[in-house]
Amino acid sequence: MKKKSLQKLTWSDRFTYVKNVVFEADDLGQPGARFQVVKFKPGTIIKPHYHKKTYEIFYIHSGQGSLRINQEKYPLKKDDIILCEPGDRHALENTGKKDLVILIFKTNEVPDKDIFWDLSAKFHNVI
Repeated sequence: MKKKSLQKLTWSDRFTYVKNVVFEADDLGQPGARFQVVKFKPGTIIKPHYHKKTYEIFYIHSGQGSLRINQEKYPLKKDDIILCEPGDRHALENTGKKDLVILIFKTNEVPDKDIFWDLSAKFHNVI
């Protein structure tokens, strides 16, 4: 058994947000699996990107935001759960006045090798 507390996590910078990887693949007994907590400051945006292999499950812990997946825009609020599948182009913005905190479970991840930034014209100014 392993136990961690959200209040005692240490944060590392990543792109435009901070994160803590709570459990790695070795902890979960599954190659390519990862559980992390990510914090976005108000006004923060993660630009459009996709993964070829990675599945991501987003659980909105607190805050509010906007998520665009494949040209559809979805408001985000506490307790929302979203499954982002391989090939889904997605972008995110914290639209609130407080941190947007998202718990993310990933499968089939190849860290830093399965993120592709979408520079296509149709995905500019997406949020």
